[in-house]
Amino acid sequence: MTETTDITDNSDNVLAFTKRFDANSDIKEMRNFVEDDKPKQHCSHTNVRVSEFERKVTCRNCGAALEAFDYLLSIAKGETKIDWELRLLRGEIKDHREGLEKLKREEVNCKARIKNASFKLHDLRTETDKADKELKFLTERLGQVQKLRGVKE
Repeated sequence: MTETTDITDNSDNVLAFTKRFDANSDIKEMRNFVEDDKPKQHCSHTNVRVSEFERKVTCRNCGAALEAFDYLLSIAKGETKIDWELRLLRGEIKDHREGLEKLKREEVNCKARIKNASFKLHDLRTETDKADKELKFLTERLGQVQKLRGVKE
């Protein structure tokens, strides 16, 4: 075996990274308490597992142990909000029903006014037709009288 190799030495192309990228990284290393750089996503703990044997309440999504009283309090606040919204919706339904009753009454009144006006219109048309016939009769009679007297038109 020979100790010479055919591989060329490319060590001139290699860069040495000796500098720190963060000039203050030594300060961060010396601190006792360090805040996370990336905030974790907040889990709303909507899916919960209740263990009767361990007497624990845990989130099924993130696995965090939940304080039972705080979780029950959040449920109670949600129920209170739903109760409040239901009361508002029932009040709106009541207002809409009253408005609907007023509209129904107004519809009945409008129909009655239309019917009354149609009767009056019918009476007026009847009187107009009667007056028109009387006017035709009188004009014919006037023509006949004028012919008898010899008056030219």
